[in-house]
Amino acid sequence: MGGENIMEVVDEKTKGKFFTFFVDEKEFHTEKSQLTGGEIMDIAGIPHSTGIVEILDDGSQKQIGEHEVIELEGHHHKFKKPPKFKRGSQ
Repeated sequence: MGGENIMEVVDEKTKGKFFTFFVDEKEFHTEKSQLTGGEIMDIAGIPHSTGIVEILDDGSQKQIGEHEVIELEGHHHKFKKPPKFKRGSQ
């Protein structure tokens, strides 16, 4: 009898919906439909001081704040670390 309860719990977990997003072309999954910019950086291993930008459908980029909430439902979001600028380089 105990095994049946365990199977029900396992079955419930495998039925869960997940959401996909990409950071620097690496795929990540979460069960949460919303994440903050900080949570995305934590999952991807990016320091908060580095930050992230979202690559929009038209190819433009949008800076994402640490506390900004991103709704993952609907389509796959793509993020990347912002480009580094070097002083004196042309």
